[in-house]
Amino acid sequence: MKILNRLFELLNEGVKKEVFPGAVAGVYFQQRRYIVGAGYQALIPYIEPIEENTIFDLASLTKPLALVLGFLDFLAKNPKALDLYSPVKNYLDLKPPLSEIPVYRLFNHTSGLKAWHPFYQEILEKNPEKPLEYIVRKIEETPLEYIPGEKSLYSDLGYFILTHLLESLSGEPLEKIFEQAKKRISLGKKSFIGFNPLKKGIDQEYMAPTSVCPWVKKLLRGVVEDENTRALGGVSGVAGLFGNIYGVLDVLEFLLNVYQKGNSLFTDLLKTFIFHREKDSEYALGFMLPNPKEKELLKAKISSNTLRHTGFTGTSFLIDFDQGIIIVLLSNRVHPTRDNLKIRDFRHYFHQQVIEALN
Repeated sequence: MKILNRLFELLNEGVKKEVFPGAVAGVYFQQRRYIVGAGYQALIPYIEPIEENTIFDLASLTKPLALVLGFLDFLAKNPKALDLYSPVKNYLDLKPPLSEIPVYRLFNHTSGLKAWHPFYQEILEKNPEKPLEYIVRKIEETPLEYIPGEKSLYSDLGYFILTHLLESLSGEPLEKIFEQAKKRISLGKKSFIGFNPLKKGIDQEYMAPTSVCPWVKKLLRGVVEDENTRALGGVSGVAGLFGNIYGVLDVLEFLLNVYQKGNSLFTDLLKTFIFHREKDSEYALGFMLPNPKEKELLKAKISSNTLRHTGFTGTSFLIDFDQGIIIVLLSNRVHPTRDNLKIRDFRHYFHQQVIEALN
């Protein structure tokens, strides 16, 4: 198959150019799946070849695949529980200016909040009883960096608030909310997607390690790379989700199927998240839009309802809801060090080459 050969060539090119130690790619097109792996899942302390079912730290893919899915499931069951366009103060006891921000601005990174903060340092030091609430209170004290809606700035802070919001509305922890939402999906026998895989009894040998953590001086394997999420016990709407190619494809194919064939409140909610556009913003709700470089490379080959997301550890997906195309790249580019940034350019190139091979 032409597409399988091309995927294998691209992954080997990535390994050869040291973009990542190894990777697994998955493509869904015309009701068929194509899955290929190449390279190594570990370089230290021993070299280990990659397997097609290697489990990766999905990093920020947690935002669309776990948190958004959790919100969609909850809102489909409780349609009057939340209005995305109402201010956060209607649902959480927060002080201004944070309280005045409409909920949707947290999803599309136009909230005025800064990008990141090392909350984990204070959590490790102070050991608060409710660490997520501690983070939310700290965000409440943080001045906004810009007027909400003035621009977009990718922000983990907004997603900590969204995690707290969903947990507050449902009365359940995010991990349980996600496990409930997963019941909507026909997960295959080979699939894994979930939080805290080690606690679920999955052996480390099935997981791609990430970096040597500077604060515990250990190689992370099956433990979330994101320090703030690790300080929260491995679960947040920011990061913490682990999955193999089968699990990620199952979730994305489910969303595609709901979009293309669904006729339900769940479908309407999903379309609200997908269709949302704001001037000069590179985000829908919970998803990224193709950035200018990707738009230039892909030009007329993708529809206007093409969304994507990237993860710090070297993971990404692109989904064209109108043409029914899904492209997933799972790697551990942070192994053994976070300093390797070659993935940034490789992702655009990878998406372009796969789309061309499909055309």
